[in-house]
Amino acid sequence: MDLNLIDLGGFTEKDQQVIENTGEKYVSRTQFDHQLIIVVEVQKKDQQVKLQSNFEWEQVGDKWRPNVSKTNDNFVDPVVQK
Repeated sequence: MDLNLIDLGGFTEKDQQVIENTGEKYVSRTQFDHQLIIVVEVQKKDQQVKLQSNFEWEQVGDKWRPNVSKTNDNFVDPVVQK
């Protein structure tokens, strides 16, 4: 399986916060330019990874990129939620 499925070329990381780091899971929130936010949740037991973004994802070739012109209405920002 190709693990290099996400293309963030052209985006610059501005800030990263660890939201949770327990024995069970790790959650981080990364802010990029263009107002892009990506939340990564890793279940440590089975190494399952879940990505959430405030923009929808689109497939470009064999990779996935955030489409900053399409807001993800289902995104819940863990920083704002607290």
